[in-house]
Amino acid sequence: MKRVLWVLFVASFAVHAIAQEKETTNVTTTTTTMSGDVDLLGGETFNVIDATPLKTNTVDLRLSGRWIEVGESIIQPEIVWGAVENLELSVTTPVWVGHEPDEGNYDTYLGALWRFREQQDCWPMMSLGTSIRIPTGDDSNGLDAELRLSLTNEYDNGMRSHLNFFGVTVNTDNTPDARDFQYGAVVGMDGPLCADGAVRWVVDYMYRISKEDGGGRMNVGEAGWQWQIADAHKLGMSVQAGLDHSEDSTPNVGAALTYAYTISY
Repeated sequence: MKRVLWVLFVASFAVHAIAQEKETTNVTTTTTTMSGDVDLLGGETFNVIDATPLKTNTVDLRLSGRWIEVGESIIQPEIVWGAVENLELSVTTPVWVGHEPDEGNYDTYLGALWRFREQQDCWPMMSLGTSIRIPTGDDSNGLDAELRLSLTNEYDNGMRSHLNFFGVTVNTDNTPDARDFQYGAVVGMDGPLCADGAVRWVVDYMYRISKEDGGGRMNVGEAGWQWQIADAHKLGMSVQAGLDHSEDSTPNVGAALTYAYTISY
């Protein structure tokens, strides 16, 4: 069967860190802030998804690699487009290598992220995201969809906190014994590792119900970093570990690496 994989080189969303200087009685202090433009490369690198959409008139070309335990690897090219203010659209085709599934490899995912509330007073930034799987892959069928609410709160010291709630509906027999409805939540934080905020640390914790009927719960911890190498180049990496060692439900170890290339027009 002929397999077409559009090759993207990938890109990064501009991380803008602004250093603010305050002078008080001959003492100068520097505080790292970000103007709400930090993007954590979506769900390709980290379990947590922040509420920041891609900037308007910007296209990200992203290429990710994910490894889940031994022998399970996914290469994921993706295009992310800042279509209009507060709305990003995306398309991706994950490709399993090494340990390919019998059905569903090369399926296409269409996504959107809409920020409907900016951070204001005691209210965090809020976004709704969705992803729909189109059965374009090997012997694939049915449509799956995810809906996610993302909340992000930024602090004066440059750190941010995140909270996600998500639900997934599965309408395919690509995966035997898959739950028809899955749900979960993610909490996380990120913050600057250097004065200009170009390098940031990221930590998160994810809880979700098992993807298969009769399975246990999934509890996964993750830590990583993200580096704004230049205006058009960004790199992110994470490692994760299962916290409950639930057999057939939680992966023991995993890792992800994403490179992003940004085009502005």
